[in-house]
Amino acid sequence: MKSRNLLVLALALSFASAYAQQGEEQVLNSAPINVDGYLAEDKPVTDGELEQIRGELKKQKMGTQLNKEKAKDLGKLTNQTEKLLDSQDEYIDQKIESTQAIKEFNNKYEENQKKLRCIMEESDSAECDPYKNKYLKNKQKRAEAEPEVEQQIQVQQAAPVVSTAEVAPAVQTGSFETIKLLPYAGGTSYQGEKEELEASLAAGLRLESNINSRFSIGVGVNYAQLNTNDFGGNTYNLNQGYYGYYGQQGREIQYKSMGLDLYGKFFITNGERFRPYLGFGAGYQRASLKYSENNPYSYYNPMYGQQNFGNEEHTANFFNGTLMAGSEIMITRGFGLNLEAAYSTGLSSGSSKSKNNSFNSPDEQRLKDLGKDITSANALSVFAGLVVLF
Repeated sequence: MKSRNLLVLALALSFASAYAQQGEEQVLNSAPINVDGYLAEDKPVTDGELEQIRGELKKQKMGTQLNKEKAKDLGKLTNQTEKLLDSQDEYIDQKIESTQAIKEFNNKYEENQKKLRCIMEESDSAECDPYKNKYLKNKQKRAEAEPEVEQQIQVQQAAPVVSTAEVAPAVQTGSFETIKLLPYAGGTSYQGEKEELEASLAAGLRLESNINSRFSIGVGVNYAQLNTNDFGGNTYNLNQGYYGYYGQQGREIQYKSMGLDLYGKFFITNGERFRPYLGFGAGYQRASLKYSENNPYSYYNPMYGQQNFGNEEHTANFFNGTLMAGSEIMITRGFGLNLEAAYSTGLSSGSSKSKNNSFNSPDEQRLKDLGKDITSANALSVFAGLVVLF
């Protein structure tokens, strides 16, 4: 029993000795540990020669970079030097030109002073003869080309005042030397005894020329158009079939007028930009009236017999007079605007012609009555147009 215990003790000591030896080897072969507990990095292998080589390499790299920077700045310096040379050349050229100009001015000034002394002092020296002869020759030419201007010298308190001269009036344009073209458009309102109507279109074109600076005459063409429903009808249109066929408002009437007129203008002022005027004109007009709806319709009236509708037309020719007031507003010498208000009325009933017999065509009589009312109406117009000078 005692021997067995000794054997176990010996085995335990051998195992402990082996384990301790193994732990010592692990400690010796493990990586070094810094004082802060982290593993220390391996230090690079180096010596004095290697450090010298590395220092030289770094020095050469710095030298290379330095040379590149120097080369770049030298290039900039070269460009700037070239610009400086160019600016110096430009400065020298300008300096030479200005010096020559000043020299020429001084020479010319001295020559003018010499000329002035020769003429004012009436020197008899030979060098003054060319100046005096040229001056007398130019003076003679001016006297022949221009009328003599009367000088009026005013004196105040024994001191001379700048002299004034009578200036000749501006030359006026001769008769019929200025031609104007005046297109215009606007609105016209007709105030008749029974009707008050407005034209849907009123326009025209005038050709005008001056007699003098204040008076002008011209010729023009005009056109007007209006539409109106035949609300009035007439006493013959009592048949309900008429309104059933053409509508309760009746048929639409078309009125057209075209004319030729002669006129004159008096310009109140003789300005160049604003030229207000008054004018009077007389013209010959031709008007026509017809219905827009011309489909035929008829019925028998026991009192008047057969009544026919459709294809009615009435024409009238008459003379009219016009009073006008307006102003020309010139934008340039050859172009401007024209604003005008006008009043016109028929001066005579003239002649008229109807296409159908009004007894059997009641609406023909309606056109005739309406035409007479319009042609004798008071027409008020407002126009705006252009002024083109030739």
